Amino acid sequence: MKFRDEYIPLILEGVKRSTIRLDRKYRVGETLYVTSVKKGKRYCKIKILDIYRKRLSELTDEDAHMDGFSSREELISALKKIYGDISDDTVLFIYRFKKL
Repeated sequence: MKFRDEYIPLILEGVKRSTIRLDRKYRVGETLYVTSVKKGKRYCKIKILDIYRKRLSELTDEDAHMDGFSSREELISALKKIYGDISDDTVLFIYRFKKL
């Protein structure tokens, strides 16, 4: 699973325990490498524990904390920076994982 470089230290420290994506291409129980988008370097393995489907408007502070952000607003701002034109009705997939 690819991540931006700024999120990899948070995964390695155990602070980031989920990721939010626009697509559902992974399965619960799947083991994946954490890979840098820019460098292609592999850092560690993670195991997908759960997958939740939510609209952008339904995200909570708890979702933000699991994703390594301090607030819902900070999370939404980051998602809009990454994905561009997303709205309150945009369906997202939250992958909760553990570092192996």
